[in-house]
Amino acid sequence: MKQNSLNPFNSLYRTESISTSEFVSLFSPVLLKESLVQRLFEPGNVILCGLQGSGKSALLNLLEPQVLVEYLNSSHTWPLPAHCSRFVAASITLRSSGALLFGQRAIEGVPDDNERVIGLYFADFLNYWIVSDLIEKLQLLFSEDGKLLASKIGLDTRPKLLDEFALNLSSDACWLGALEGVGTFEQLKNAVEIRIRKYENFLNYNSDFPEEFSRTKTGAGEPIAVAADCLRNVGILPDDVPVLVTIDQFEDLMDLERDISDNGRPIFRRVIWKMLGNRDDRVSYRVGARLYSLDKGIHSLRGSATVEEMREVNVVNLDDLLQARESRVSLFPEFCDDVLRRRLLEAGYGGVAKKAVRQLFGPRATPEKKVEEFITKSRANVVSRTGPFDHTIREALVGIAERDPISAKLGEAWVRQNSKKQAISATDIVREPWSSRQWWKKERKQQALLQVFSACGQKSVWYGSGDIVNLAGRNILTFLSMCQFVWAELLRSMDEGPIDLPKDIDPVIQTLGINSASDYWFRKIKAEPKGGDDRNRFVNELGNFFREKLLRDRNMSYPGNNGFSLPLRDVEDESVIDDFLSDCVAFGVLESRPHTPKSRSRGQSEKWYLSPILSPHFQIPAAHIKEPYYATIQEVAAWMKNSGVVTVGISSDARAIRRSRQEERDTSQLQFPFDE
Repeated sequence: MKQNSLNPFNSLYRTESISTSEFVSLFSPVLLKESLVQRLFEPGNVILCGLQGSGKSALLNLLEPQVLVEYLNSSHTWPLPAHCSRFVAASITLRSSGALLFGQRAIEGVPDDNERVIGLYFADFLNYWIVSDLIEKLQLLFSEDGKLLASKIGLDTRPKLLDEFALNLSSDACWLGALEGVGTFEQLKNAVEIRIRKYENFLNYNSDFPEEFSRTKTGAGEPIAVAADCLRNVGILPDDVPVLVTIDQFEDLMDLERDISDNGRPIFRRVIWKMLGNRDDRVSYRVGARLYSLDKGIHSLRGSATVEEMREVNVVNLDDLLQARESRVSLFPEFCDDVLRRRLLEAGYGGVAKKAVRQLFGPRATPEKKVEEFITKSRANVVSRTGPFDHTIREALVGIAERDPISAKLGEAWVRQNSKKQAISATDIVREPWSSRQWWKKERKQQALLQVFSACGQKSVWYGSGDIVNLAGRNILTFLSMCQFVWAELLRSMDEGPIDLPKDIDPVIQTLGINSASDYWFRKIKAEPKGGDDRNRFVNELGNFFREKLLRDRNMSYPGNNGFSLPLRDVEDESVIDDFLSDCVAFGVLESRPHTPKSRSRGQSEKWYLSPILSPHFQIPAAHIKEPYYATIQEVAAWMKNSGVVTVGISSDARAIRRSRQEERDTSQLQFPFDE
């Protein structure tokens, strides 16, 4: 039924709260085209990471047997190759499992020892919880509902094998006697559930700490591996079918660690690292994590558990996968189209095109089109009253501005850049010599657009499929939030919601919605953990700095100054700045990428840009063109200081290192090594 009065995008995390039948309709398989993502369905440990809302949980849900059963029983086709459908899976979502209760009460009532032992009990809880989930999945596969899936996988589902499995598993030494006396599958299920309930009762202050737990703590991951072994030994599971275990919301363990450890040591994350680092191929783990929970990568959490990338674990970063590179087209625009189309179909709208983003928001809006539609008066104001030109040249530029304000603004910049090198007359201006300089124009159009809107006293506008996809910045949650705000504006403009599918939504409505979405994402930075308030103020300082530079640069000599570049060696010398910028990237408020500077003396460099969705809030271009602003480490320290970020500034040690490095370079240049 069509829900005309409702917003189809009200629930941004729709795939996390719907039934399996709805999931298979709503799930977009576009990301599965990436071969790296297919590793989730093959043997081997995988860390699936990305920013909030990048699609991690939806991908991990695809591993649930209930979802596979739904695909088999519905008209929807399993969106992966056949070899990626043969597995048995168990899973734990840390937030909903009760695992986070470990922050509520000290184990054994001895706070001084709590940090030392709590990780051991947390590992024990995870073992029991995951084995319990595996038992539940086996019940499904042995039932009438799971019969077809079990057959596809190749499982032997004779009922007596479940009791044999239970007997084998409960008698293993890994349980340290905790499952003694268990002889049937039903008894195994009850014993495991009782252990979990005892943990929950203790952590919720409903009981004392169960004394037997101190003698029967299981090793991280061992019972899960033994359970997989037993499934194969009794003949239920063929040797070539992997057991996959999903652990989602890894980042939530950081809050738990702050509650337990004064120094925020990764007590609980190390437990999972140990599971991955066991080099035990009986079980393959999938860990869903946000980037910031991995600090600067998986190696920083080593501690007593070593994890080596490409050996014990493969890292699949969704943000990297969706980034366009030379000769590699990003899947993100197609992902947006598919997600939008499925949402609109679910809401009851018909006639949704494959290119749904273009259908709903219209074609890409060029700077000329934006000016044509929104700048209707005071076009003479586009041309400055002062400059390196006389009134005849200004009159010629104003004449162009009446027809094409963007060209007039580019013309003014061209005059400013060339007036000292050549004589320029009004006759030259009328011929618009800058119009033939294709790349010069292209690189400056967004800056010209910014200056035109500012000169006319108007806010910039954002609309059309191009803006919507670019501002989303490869994050599907950001894209859906823009759809949500635009649709909300659409509903406000009507007495009753759209009866039929809207097309080419009014640019004014789109602009209002996009501006609201941008403001929301700017405010949201504050609510993020681990210094969100600091990042919010820093981004504010940076956004205003870029806007001022782009507006004051009337020569348009630096159109790429909506980002900044730093030599990597300077960043690495300043650990406080390095950590802060890394956190900004991990939380998605900045984007970074390697950068080749104009001057070789700067060495290997990195460049940083604001997340594209913040561009409307600061009224700066989102496109990344030309050279970024070449900042110094002192300037970045000053931005941090101005925004109230706690920093010691440039340390004396770092200054000494840089002086020494510079002296070495100077000495080397003076030696003139002709003999080499």
